[in-house]
Amino acid sequence: MNNRKKMLLTILMTLFLIFLAGIFIQHRIVAMLNNAAEHSVSRQTEDLSMLAGERFLRFLTPLQTAANHLSTHEQDKEAVLQMLVQQNPQGQAGLIDFQHHTMGRFLSRDSFPRLQLAFHGNTIIDYNPDIGILLATPVFYGDNVRYVLYQVYPLEMLPKLFALSDYDAFTHVIIQYRDGTLAVPYENYTTDDTKFWADDTIQAGMKEVHRRLQRSKAAAVYTEGAEGKFFVFGADLPQTDFSLIGYMPWSAVAGQITSIYQRVFFLFSFMLILFACLSIYLLMAQTSVAETEELREARQAADAANQAKSQFLANMSHEIRTPINAISGMNEMILRQELPAEVRKYASNIKSATAALLTIINEILDFSKIESGHMEIVPTDYQLAQVLREVGTLVGVRAHAKNLAFKIHVDPYLPNGLYGDAGRLRQILINLLNNAIKYTPSGSVTLDISGQRSASTLRLRAAVTDTGIGIREEDRARLFHVFERLDIKRNCQIEGTGLGLAITHRLLNMMKGTIQVDSTYGEGSTFTIELPQEVHSFDPIGVFNLNAQPDLDTNLSHQASFIAPDARVLIVDDNDMNCFVASSLLKETQMQTTIAHSGAEALETLQKQSFHVVLLDYMMPGMDGVETLHKAKQLQGISSTRFIALTATALSGSREKFLGEGFDNYLSKPMTGDELTAMLHRYLPAELIKPAPASLPPMAAPAPAPAAEAPPATAADTPSSPLIDRELGMKYCNNMEAIYHNILGMFSKQSTGKIARLDEDFATGNWDDYRINIHALKSTALTIGCRSLNQKAKEQEQAAKDYLAEDAAPSQKQQALDYLQQHHADIMALYRQTAEAANPQ
Repeated sequence: MNNRKKMLLTILMTLFLIFLAGIFIQHRIVAMLNNAAEHSVSRQTEDLSMLAGERFLRFLTPLQTAANHLSTHEQDKEAVLQMLVQQNPQGQAGLIDFQHHTMGRFLSRDSFPRLQLAFHGNTIIDYNPDIGILLATPVFYGDNVRYVLYQVYPLEMLPKLFALSDYDAFTHVIIQYRDGTLAVPYENYTTDDTKFWADDTIQAGMKEVHRRLQRSKAAAVYTEGAEGKFFVFGADLPQTDFSLIGYMPWSAVAGQITSIYQRVFFLFSFMLILFACLSIYLLMAQTSVAETEELREARQAADAANQAKSQFLANMSHEIRTPINAISGMNEMILRQELPAEVRKYASNIKSATAALLTIINEILDFSKIESGHMEIVPTDYQLAQVLREVGTLVGVRAHAKNLAFKIHVDPYLPNGLYGDAGRLRQILINLLNNAIKYTPSGSVTLDISGQRSASTLRLRAAVTDTGIGIREEDRARLFHVFERLDIKRNCQIEGTGLGLAITHRLLNMMKGTIQVDSTYGEGSTFTIELPQEVHSFDPIGVFNLNAQPDLDTNLSHQASFIAPDARVLIVDDNDMNCFVASSLLKETQMQTTIAHSGAEALETLQKQSFHVVLLDYMMPGMDGVETLHKAKQLQGISSTRFIALTATALSGSREKFLGEGFDNYLSKPMTGDELTAMLHRYLPAELIKPAPASLPPMAAPAPAPAAEAPPATAADTPSSPLIDRELGMKYCNNMEAIYHNILGMFSKQSTGKIARLDEDFATGNWDDYRINIHALKSTALTIGCRSLNQKAKEQEQAAKDYLAEDAAPSQKQQALDYLQQHHADIMALYRQTAEAANPQ
């Protein structure tokens, strides 16, 4: 009994000491967290000071540009002042000379003390609490300053132009003058804010901030007082007499982390108490039933097996995932360099193989996910040839290392564009091929790809045949068991975990596929899978070559697969050429097509007439495709209309994105005629679809525009140029010569106006419209067959996106802007050359 009391007392004392230690550790962690948070807020403050400086620079740049112009065109003084006001009506522009004669906005000599520095050749920013902020820059004539060009921004405009309250929802930033005068308050600044800054605790924190600023660019200090818990911060704005100060709530920086820690600490304490109670109960109850020796041994064996499995997965995760990630990262750096074509091909193969290998390893390491049935199938559009090329690249290396002949045979008439989980398909094929290579000491491993198509579904068939050791009849039943190796004596030297075939079997069951095994012991095996996949493009895969890119379809004849004279289709695209291409590709189906060049025009057209299908461009100036779709869905009588998105950005996840917005499907531009007609065949009412006549005469291309009338072209009339790949352009025109000829003419004719628009967007810094217009150029360039212009427009569009990205850092924005400025002129020159080459005259 005394022993029990001593044990109980020991347990209680232990709990008490652990509790005290937990409180001490908690306070230490919170203190460390606050110190770390101060450093984090200091770094954010540096970013804020750069952002504030950039906002001043944004208004200084046009002023300096105008001053440079006046240096050589003094007679344009009035025009320059008028231009500055038009460009930036918030700023009152003026010009002053040494005698203080002013033109434009009047400015007295005593209004801004730093104004005199501008006459010494300095660009200055100054503040007057009764007037506002002055931005001034000298106008040189030779080495002398003759005038000072300036703009004054009145007090009421300062919060709108220079405030930083849009940085995030929690940060409050003030810009003040050197004497402490409030120059630019944050949004909704009231007398309560004045009281906040006058609080003794806040003032003490700001004194510490100013002390730290003597040795660093920015500083932040944690304060806790009557106003609450805050981080106050400050930084000087370079080359000005301004500084910024501000605060953010402590909870916005560290509150959630500490809250989570407190909950974890509470849960830990609660579990500890439960553990103590359970220990006391077991001590007092003195377990009445003893475990038998067999049960103890079984429990120990189960614990050891579970521990071994956990240790195996942990070791695999560290030892395999780490070097693969390193390989992938270094290879990505290689791909960013200027490389010879052959080296880039090798690096691209490494990238594909690494991605495929990492996918497999991720699934193996997360085996608990497989056992629990939480594995997901994520279907997307994919190219069958690309998947087979990635599989062959990865597996071929292993086959070559064992001196095995590795062959892939593909039915050339299989459709190439499929819809399914390409990653799982790749994993299944790699598992089967790796298994064949492991158990084949000599000879060959062959992958045969075939299938049967029914309507829009392909029953894909893949057979892996090897000349290996084969499988015994009695082992067939255990073939797909996890962590199990067959014929151990014979296969003791074979590496592997025994998961590959088990994973393959489960994946096929989830994807409604099947697997069949035929084997002769000692001679070899054939594993055959069948997997249903949806067909999204009926273009055949063609002759498959593991080491070459697929060739373009050179079949120049085309026959409509159906007609739909009563079908009404609305084509919505701001680009005339895209509208012309779509309507031309549908001409042979006899559909009734209507064209709208904007979202507003599309809505107006839908109110006047009903349509079966609307082909809606995703990226248009003004009202984009998504906004147009949402407004169209609100119209009366629109419920039966199907909406297909047209986009030149076909990234992974695009299908889910468009379906989530309410589209029925999407097509990637530039699109082939077969892709377009297949999509419409799928979504038009069945009663409108009629079989095409047995020998339908070729359809003439519609005239693109009144000023582009031209007789039908022949192959000899179509221009040939190193810039333009005629076969590629013909592919996107359904191999119809007349359509292609007219598209070339439209491209050439419209180029002058479109170049002028891009130049204007570039000169005015209208990057939103610039991105949309360069996006359109990317699509139309590929439509006529100009790969070089398409690629350069694609890179320029990406730079514009990077510049406009909301989460981009200032350095990233500047890098993107530098790229845009360096390449715009070259792209426009290439645009003019391509337009000249495309001129059919």
